[in-house]
Amino acid sequence: MLDLFFSTYLVFVKQDTLNGSLVAKEPRSMAISSPEVIRHILIGLGYLAPEIDPKPDLTKFAPWKRNNNSLTDDPTEDAIKKFQKQYSQKLVVNGNADSETRTVMEDTVKGLQNRLKFHGFATNAEIPLDKPFYGPATYTAVKKFQKSQGLTESGIATIEQRQILQQPTLTNKPQPQPQSQLKLIDLCFQFKKNPQNPSYIAALNNLQQNLPKDVLYKVTNKWRGTNDQNPEIVKLTNLFTYYDDNNANHRDALNHLQSQITPAISQAFLSLWNKK
Repeated sequence: MLDLFFSTYLVFVKQDTLNGSLVAKEPRSMAISSPEVIRHILIGLGYLAPEIDPKPDLTKFAPWKRNNNSLTDDPTEDAIKKFQKQYSQKLVVNGNADSETRTVMEDTVKGLQNRLKFHGFATNAEIPLDKPFYGPATYTAVKKFQKSQGLTESGIATIEQRQILQQPTLTNKPQPQPQSQLKLIDLCFQFKKNPQNPSYIAALNNLQQNLPKDVLYKVTNKWRGTNDQNPEIVKLTNLFTYYDDNNANHRDALNHLQSQITPAISQAFLSLWNKK
């Protein structure tokens, strides 16, 4: 009888290749399965900071360099949690790419691709209905959409940009860059004049919380002129306090930080910064 139980159990349970745990069989066959595919989706939807590949394979993915390792590193888990939070009515916010999370990822990418095709930025031939990947065709279509709207042509479709695509019609005239294109160097000198301003401190602390750890690690290493794998992250309030424009490391750190701030994060930052 015990042998029969285990035989029956194994019919209904499979090994989850993403985290090595036993899970119930998925209700449908999902195209999104490998960690590499999931990481590219997280980048493409604006949840994981991109790492540019100097020699990208555009037959597979957008020009982002990502590995196929287990999804357990801190930046990837943080990105999965950010994605889950935006769909918290459907998903548990646990940082695991479980079957429910992958299903929502697949549906989100399909929805994005359908809106890109609806507005004429791609065709069914370029993005087949059964290919819910954030590959070169999706990347290119997003860049076309961004160019049409006067947005930065990053190929990354943030949730704010996906909401624009939900509109029945789009303007064909490029729009000016939003106020969210802040210049950190200007705000840094503004901070030095009033470092105790609670709005400035709240804005910097909020920015620190919203940036992925891999971005903060890189900013820290540039600031200190080091190359540590897991450095003690520099506080952005300290970065603004001690910034020296004559120090090349400080300039590199601030420039890298500037390059990693999306329009949505920038807008939230400025809203706190300018709060009276």
